[in-house]
Amino acid sequence: MKEDRIIKNLISIGAVKKGKFKLSSGKESDIYVDLRLVPSHPSVFQMIVEHLFLEFYGLLRKRSALVGVATGGIPWATALAYRAGLPSGYVRQRHKEYGLSRIIELDERVAESVILVDDVTTTGKSLAIAIEILREEGVFVDTALVIVDRNEGARDLLREKGVRLNSLLSLDDIRRLLEGLEH
Repeated sequence: MKEDRIIKNLISIGAVKKGKFKLSSGKESDIYVDLRLVPSHPSVFQMIVEHLFLEFYGLLRKRSALVGVATGGIPWATALAYRAGLPSGYVRQRHKEYGLSRIIELDERVAESVILVDDVTTTGKSLAIAIEILREEGVFVDTALVIVDRNEGARDLLREKGVRLNSLLSLDDIRRLLEGLEH
C-alpha cells in the first residue's frame, strides 16, 4: 500500500514523532508530522512528489498554476509544479512591507485557476486565509492539496468556502501504521 511506504519513509527520517506537541492551531497532539524535514532527504521528497503527481494528475492538468501556502507549502507546490510542468508561486499570510509589497508571489498572467498546496492541515485556518487572499486578488481557487490531513475540521471549513480538500495521507493512516509497528 503506497500510504504505508510513504509513512514508513517519513518515520525513518524522523518526520513523524510521538510525544506531546502543541500545533499551530493551538491544539495538542500526541503525533507531530514535520514535513519540513522531507526536502532534506531527496529520495523521500522525490517519492512523495511522484505519488502526488500520479494521484492528482487529473486535477493538475485542469489548473494554470500551483500556489503554496507560506512557508510549509512552498517546497511542495514548487516541486509538484515542476513535475507537472506548471507555474508555481506562493501566498503569504500578510503583506510584506518592502520590495513590491506583494502578498501573492505568482505572475498574474498565469494565475487564472490555481490549486492551493500546503504540507499539513489541522483545522484548515491557514488554508482558509490563503483562499480568501487569493480570491481577493481575483484568483480562482476551488481545490486544495495537502500531504497530510489531520482530520480535525479542515475538510468541512474548506467545503463551506467552496473548496475541495485533497490529501495524500491522513493522520488516521499514520496512527494505524504506528500502532501496527508497536505490536
